[in-house]
Amino acid sequence: MEEEKTKTVKKDKTATILKVITGVLCVAVIVLGALLYLESKSNTETVEVLSNDKENLITELNLLKQDYSTLQTNNDSINQALLYEQEKIELLLEKVKKTEAGNLQKIRAYEKELGTLRSIMQNYIVQIDSLNMLNQQLVSENIQIKEQVQEITRKHDEVTQRADELTTKVQEGSAIKARGMTVHGKTKKDKDTERASRTTHIKSCITLIENSIAQRGMKTVYIRVKGPDGIVLTTSENNLFDVEGEQIIFSAVREIDYQGAEIELCIYYSFGDVKVAKGVYDVTAYLNGKSIGTSQLRLK
Repeated sequence: MEEEKTKTVKKDKTATILKVITGVLCVAVIVLGALLYLESKSNTETVEVLSNDKENLITELNLLKQDYSTLQTNNDSINQALLYEQEKIELLLEKVKKTEAGNLQKIRAYEKELGTLRSIMQNYIVQIDSLNMLNQQLVSENIQIKEQVQEITRKHDEVTQRADELTTKVQEGSAIKARGMTVHGKTKKDKDTERASRTTHIKSCITLIENSIAQRGMKTVYIRVKGPDGIVLTTSENNLFDVEGEQIIFSAVREIDYQGAEIELCIYYSFGDVKVAKGVYDVTAYLNGKSIGTSQLRLK
């Protein structure tokens, strides 16, 4: 009987132990399942977060690329550097797109590169702003300089104009003028005559007016005698002088020493062996290439 009781007790203990073990195993299975579920959920959430980070990174890189494209400057060196940075963004975009969303290490490394690219862009923005401010300052200074140059040019033109006007006035004031030009027909005995048949030469007289500021020295006075037919009388075709840049024929000439005081001079033109025609003779006197007097002689 005692052996049977002992066997019975052992069986009960064994059953209890099995129940306990079974219970522990069940709890362990439940806990393990829960842990696996939580880990799976955590992994899923991590992948989703990294996937979002990847998309955000791509978006940020595209925005950064657009920001770089808006930077403008006239500095060739900075423009080349900006192009180089844009190429780096393109390369990084390609890397990000090819990287799996779950690759945490690479995603975080690319985010650091994005931060570096942003910092570099900020430095270029500062440089470009400084250059733009400098350019604006230079443009402002150039405008001021141009205005100053224009003002100086205007004043110079005014001074030049006044100087020219003064020069003209001085030239006009220093010009030797004349008055009282007369013309007479003369016989061989140097008597006045109005008859063409008795005239052998023409005497033309004129008075040079006093001018204290005129240049003094020897002066050449020319006369041109135009016959009734309108032809200028001369003793040689080589008798030429300059009038306003043009070479014209003169009839007679005389040198006189002018010292600023009023002086009268006479010039003679001889007909020689030529028969003197009847009619009106126009006589014009010239000094320094300009006409200083005219007169007429009528021969009958």
